[in-house]
Parts: sequence; structure tokens; C-alpha cells
Amino acid sequence: MVTGQFASFLPASIAAPYTPGWDLAGRIVGVGDGVDASLVGSRAIGFSNWVQAGRGTQASLVALPQDAMATAADGLPPAQLTTVSLNGLTAWAALKELALKAGQTLVVAGAAGSVGGFAAELAAGRGIRVIAAVSERDRDYVLGLGASDVAAREDGDIGAAVRNILPDGADALFDTTTSLGRAGLGAVKDGGLLVASTDPPESERGIRVTKIYGLPDGDALQRLANMATAGRLHTPVAREFDVKDARAAYEEFVSGPHRGRIVLTF
Repeated sequence: MVTGQFASFLPASIAAPYTPGWDLAGRIVGVGDGVDASLVGSRAIGFSNWVQAGRGTQASLVALPQDAMATAADGLPPAQLTTVSLNGLTAWAALKELALKAGQTLVVAGAAGSVGGFAAELAAGRGIRVIAAVSERDRDYVLGLGASDVAAREDGDIGAAVRNILPDGADALFDTTTSLGRAGLGAVKDGGLLVASTDPPESERGIRVTKIYGLPDGDALQRLANMATAGRLHTPVAREFDVKDARAAYEEFVSGPHRGRIVLTF
């Protein structure tokens, strides 16, 4: 986006200058017609599909539809709350698409990342057996998220690594990376499922392949907010920047990867 390359993905109705940003955490200072006025003053998190609306969340005052907001209890610092919306909704959408049941198996590629971490926690909380496909250095972290096994990248091909744990392959795989591609199919049993948050590979062996997005979902966002403020989701923040240092924040972001989000404060 900073380099201008993202412009080709925007609809023709949106032209620079525009306000980017998917997530926010703050306080409700006003409501529109028909919205409960008692919400004013409440802590809240929100999600903006800004590539359609043309208005994002990197601002001191943001207007969003009610179904793109959720209230948040006191306790969790605002910076940590900002980690929930986009990544949490993306993970939520993946699990909804997969529709796995307790006892089934799910490989999460990139489980140490922001989206993958939420997916691992949410899946484990539903009784799904999670195999985290991560670097060996992330083993302890993903086990702390609820993964039962680790398929380490250092072991080579993800399919072989997973099948050392599950000889028949996993019921499903959620790919949050940009580099796995067709290799992920090798970890999935015949007729299984593969969901990707980036471009998915072509199907083989009867595996159903789907691409998902984080989209506004007020009910899911409220449940995620409740889980986060109750301490049932990890919400790591790598570093906070004041908005006057936004350039430095973007430079820090591209220097990653980071364990946690880069957050702008207003």
C-alpha cells in the first residue's frame, strides 16, 4: 500500500488520498439513529472493510456500522484489543468454512502468526486436535496456544512432517502463509479440506479448496471481544507508535516478522 502497488486492488470509486486501516479499539463517542444511546462511553473494537468503503480506521474519529463493532469489557489494554478484529474474524471465518467437529484434526500453517495463532486457539478450544506447522523456535509458543503437535519447517516437506504425526493425513489444513502453495495438500487426507487466507492451490485427491476473508460479523466480533477480555485469546503487541511516528511504524512493520502487532495510537 505504501509503495502504491495496492492501488490496483482498489475499486475505481476509491482514489487517493484515502484512510487505510482494518482494526480499531477505542471508546464510543456517539451513535446514529436507532442505536442504543447507552453505548456512548463504552469501550469498543471495530472492523472496517476499507477497500470497499474508502474509509479505514487509522484515524482519531471513525464511523462504522453497528454490525462492524463490538463492546469490550475493561481490563485489556487498548493496544491489545486492536489485534482482535481483522485477524480474529479471518480465523473465525476459516473455522466456520471448515466446520470441523471435536476430535477431528487441523493443521494450521503459520500458527505462530496473528491469524494462525487465533485459529489454533479457537480450534483447540472447540476440541479440535491442532497440529501447528511452524519453525522449531516457535514450538513452545504454539503449544501454549493449544496445539497438540508441531510439524516443524526444519523437518522439510510439510506433508511428510504431518504424516509422521498423522499417517493418513489431517482432516483439514488452514494456510495463513504466502509461500506454502501446493505443498499444503500433502498434509491433508483424501477428500479433506484446505482453506487459505491467500491464494489457494488447485484441488487434488478430492480435497475441497477454499479461499476465505475476514468480513464484518458483529456476533463473531462480540464473541471474540469477550474471549479476549476474559484472557482466553493471546493478543500480543510487538510495538506501539504515536500517529506522528506513522512512517516509523510502517518501516518497523516491513522489517518483520514480529511476534505481535504494530499498533498506531491516536
